[in-house]
Amino acid sequence: MFEHSYILKMTETNNLAAYKEQTSLNPLLLMNENTSYTIGIDIGGSHIAGALTSNGRYVSGSFVRESVDSSAPADSILDKWAEAINFFINAVPAKNLHGIGIAMPGPFDYERGISMITGLNKYESLFALNIKEALRDRLAVKDLPITFTNDASCFGIGEAMCGHTGNADKAIAITLGTGLGACFLRQEDIVTSGPGVPEGGYLYNFPFEGSIAEHYLSESWLVTEYNILTGKNVRDVKTITNIALQYAASEEEKTQKGIAIDLFDRFGKTLGQFIAQRLDDYKASALVIGGGIAKANFFFKTALFAEIEKLPQPVQVYFADNTELSTIIGAAGLVPANENTWTGTERLTHQRILPKHINELLQISAGYRSYPYQSLGMNSVFEGYEMLADWIIANKTVCIDGATGVNWNIVTTELCKAIRAKGHRVCWYESDAFLKPTAEIDQLLLPFVGDAGSVWGTKATVTMQDFFEAEFIHWSPSVESAIIIIAGCGAALSAINAPVVYIDLPKNELQYRMRAGAAFNVGSKEQSSYKRAYFVDWPVIAKHRRAIQQRIKIMVDGQHEASPNWVNFNDLQTGLSAMSSSVVRSRPWFEPGVWGGQWMKQHIPGIAQEEINYAWSFELISLENGLLFEGDGRLLEISFEWLMELHTTDILGNDAARFGTAFPIRFDFLDTVDGGDLSIQCHPSLGYIQEHFGERITQDETYYILDCTEEANVYLGFTDTINVDDFRKELELSQAGGHNVVIENFVQKIPAQKHELYLIPNQTVHGAGRGNLVLEISAAPYIYTFKMYDWNRPDLNGGMRPINIEHAFRNLDFDRKGHAVHAELISRPVVIEQTDTMRIESLPTHPLHFYAIDRIVLPAHSGCATLATNNKCRVLMVVEGTAVQLSTSVGGVKEMYFAETFIIPAAAQSFELTNTTDKTVMVICAYIKSLLSEQSQ
Repeated sequence: MFEHSYILKMTETNNLAAYKEQTSLNPLLLMNENTSYTIGIDIGGSHIAGALTSNGRYVSGSFVRESVDSSAPADSILDKWAEAINFFINAVPAKNLHGIGIAMPGPFDYERGISMITGLNKYESLFALNIKEALRDRLAVKDLPITFTNDASCFGIGEAMCGHTGNADKAIAITLGTGLGACFLRQEDIVTSGPGVPEGGYLYNFPFEGSIAEHYLSESWLVTEYNILTGKNVRDVKTITNIALQYAASEEEKTQKGIAIDLFDRFGKTLGQFIAQRLDDYKASALVIGGGIAKANFFFKTALFAEIEKLPQPVQVYFADNTELSTIIGAAGLVPANENTWTGTERLTHQRILPKHINELLQISAGYRSYPYQSLGMNSVFEGYEMLADWIIANKTVCIDGATGVNWNIVTTELCKAIRAKGHRVCWYESDAFLKPTAEIDQLLLPFVGDAGSVWGTKATVTMQDFFEAEFIHWSPSVESAIIIIAGCGAALSAINAPVVYIDLPKNELQYRMRAGAAFNVGSKEQSSYKRAYFVDWPVIAKHRRAIQQRIKIMVDGQHEASPNWVNFNDLQTGLSAMSSSVVRSRPWFEPGVWGGQWMKQHIPGIAQEEINYAWSFELISLENGLLFEGDGRLLEISFEWLMELHTTDILGNDAARFGTAFPIRFDFLDTVDGGDLSIQCHPSLGYIQEHFGERITQDETYYILDCTEEANVYLGFTDTINVDDFRKELELSQAGGHNVVIENFVQKIPAQKHELYLIPNQTVHGAGRGNLVLEISAAPYIYTFKMYDWNRPDLNGGMRPINIEHAFRNLDFDRKGHAVHAELISRPVVIEQTDTMRIESLPTHPLHFYAIDRIVLPAHSGCATLATNNKCRVLMVVEGTAVQLSTSVGGVKEMYFAETFIIPAAAQSFELTNTTDKTVMVICAYIKSLLSEQSQ
C-alpha cells in the first residue's frame, strides 16, 4: 500500500461577473478549429463550478466557480446555473462543443434529469422538475447533449481519467463531506452491481454499527462528537481541522487540539474498518478519497492505513487535493461520444407496430383485415407535437397523464422542443417524483401479487392515489413565468386543476415493450411483470381513468411517441358514440406459442411471417384489444375499455348492470394446424375464482372448430374408468421428473369435426389437440388456466411452463366422464327459425354458461336475415363462406369477411345480414342468456 497526493493547478473565482471582466477565453478560439470541447459542471449545495475539457483534460484557465442560493425560487437557481454554463458556450464556437456533463448531488433521476431533492434544505424549489429541459430553455445553444451523473461517480471517473487509480483494474472512490459518496470502478467504467458492489454502488446507506455508514463517516458525526466532547458549537470540519493545526498556547486550547486530533484518529480507524471490508469484498487494489474531510487526511490517515494494511491484497491509497476539479473532469468525460438520437421504443416481437397512416396498410380488396378502423372525418386526427404545443401554450398549465408503458423520455424531449421552438419556456414536472418508495409500494401490493413463484394474484382494490405520497394531491408548482406541465402516470392527481392530455397505449404494445425491458409496472422502474400489470396496474389505471375522464381534452396514441397521432377528446367521443349504436370491430393481435400452428400464417393477410408459428389471435378480449380510428388518413388506436366505460348501456343494454364496464364475451383463435397439443387443463369454479382471484365471472369456454385436419382431435372429459389417484400420481411423476403420461388412459380423445361446438364449462378437463383452428367463444376471463400436463416440452424461451396440479384438483369435476361427455359437452344443433332466405340454429351451451350461441345459415345469392337485438349485445363471426353484408338501422352497410369478429351493440336495435356471394354463408352469433326476470317480461 502507498499513498499519493496531487494538485491540479487552476484559476478560481467566486464571482462570475468579475471573472468575465478580468479574463477572456477568446484564446481558445485560436486553437485548432477541429478541437472538441466538453463543458464539465459540478453542482454543489451552495455553488456551481465548471470548466472546459478537451480529450479528457482540463483546459487551463477555464475554471469558474459561482455562489448559488439553493433556497431561492426555481427560476433564480436555473438562471444562475444557465449563466455559468452559457459563459462556456459563448466562449467556444458551437460546432466545437461536444456537450455538457453535470455532476449532481442526489437524490436525482440522472437518466431523465429530474430533481428528487427534498427535505435537505437545499434546492427544494426544484423538486420534481425536469432540470435538463428547464436548462435547455435558458442555454445559448439548446440542442447540446446534456448528461447528469452522481457527483461521487463523476469524482471517481475524473480520478481514473487523470490516472490517479494507478494500474488498478478495480478501485473504489469515496467522497467524505456532508455525506458519504462512493463510486465503484472497473478501470474507467462505473460499476453499480455485481460481486462486492452494494445496490446501486451506494455506500452511504450501507448497514454499519447499528446505523448506516454515513452516520459515522460524514461531517455531521465529526462536528457533533467534537461539540459533545468540548461543549463548543463549531459548525464544520474546517474549523476542527484548524484547531488541530493551530499552535495551542493555553491549556484550554491544548485540550481542544488534543480532542480534535483524537477525534480524527477515531474517524480514521472507523473509516478503515468500514472501507477495508468493502475493498476486500470488491477485490479492489486502489482507493481514492476526496471531499472536504480528505483535506484533513494528515490527522486520520495513519489509523486508516493501519486497518487497510490488514487486507490480504495491497491497496494503493490516493488523497485528492482538488475534488471539485476531478468531479468536473469526470462529469465531462461521461458525456457519450455519440448521443443516442434514436426516438423509438424497444419492443420484443416480430409484429409490426401500428402504421401511422392508412396508406401504409396492406391494400386488401377483400378478406380478413388486421387493421379495421372507423373514420372520424376530416380535421379530426392530428400528427406530431407542433399543434399540440399550440394547444398547451394556449392553456398555459396542463396535466399529461397516461397508461403505463409510455416512453415519457421521448414525450418530454419532443414536446418541450416544440414548445421551445415557439418561443416559450416550459417547466416540466414529473409525477414519478412523488411516488412512495419502491419497498413501500411492493409491500402495499403484496396481497394482490403474492409471492414471486405464484402464477396468479388477485384483483387489486387499491387506487392510483395509494402509490403516491400524501402531499402530491396538495402539490402545485410555484413557478409562474413558464408553461407548466405535470406529466406521468397519475399526474392528474396533483392539485393542479388543469385540462388533461391523456396518452393511451394498447395492451399488446405494452407487453411487447415489457418483454424488451422498455416498460415497467406502475410505481416501479425495474419490474416488467405481466402478473402485476393484470392484477394491479390495469384495474388501478382504469379506476383512475374513469375518475379524471371529465377533465380529458386531448387523447394521444402512445405507440409513436416521437411524433404521435392525437385527437380532441370531444371528436373521439363523437366517434365512440356512433360506434356504440352501430357496429364495433376491435383490432386483433397475434401471438406465437409452444403448440402454435401455421393456419393463420397461411390465411391471414399481412401477418408477420417471421414468427415461428401463431398460437393465438386475440380477436375480442376487451381488456387487451384496441379500437382504431382514422382521420385525414391518420390512424389512432385507443383501448377497447374506453368504449365500455363511456357507453356501457349502449353496448350491453339489459346486461349493463350485471357486467358493468367489463365486456363479458371473448372471441379468440387457437391454431394447432401443423402445431402441437394444448396442455391438459381446466378452469376454476365461480366460487373459486371469486375467492382466490377477485374476478366476478369465471372462465367458462367453448371450442368451435372453424377448420381442422382429418387427424384433428379434442381432449374433453374423463374416461369412464378414470382412477383419480392414479391420474394425480402420473401427473406428479411427470412434473417431478419428465415422466410421459399416456393421457388417453384418463382423458377422452375425441375426433374433431368442422363446425362442431365443444362445451367446456368450468371444472372440465380439456385441451385442443393438434390439427385444429379453434374459435374460442368464452367468458371474458382468460388467464386462469390450471395446466396439469404440458407434454414435458419447453416453451419458446426454453423454460418449462408452470404446472398447477393442486389448483386443478381443487376444481376438477370427475363426474364429467364417459358417455356423459358426449351427451352433455358436445352441442347438438337445433333449428329454431327457418325461412326461404335463412335458417337459425341454436347451438345449446351448458347450463353453467351465461352466454348462448346461435348459427345463422344464409343461402347463396339471396340469403338474408333481419334480427332484433332485443336490447342485448351480439357478437358475430362468419365461419363458412367468404363474406356477408352487415347493416344496422343507424350504421350503414359493412362487409363482414370470413373469420372477422363484429359486435352489434344493444343500442343498434336491429341488424341485417345479406349474402350476395355464390356460396352458402354461416355466421356464429353469441349473446348473453336472458335471466329469468327478463324471460317473464
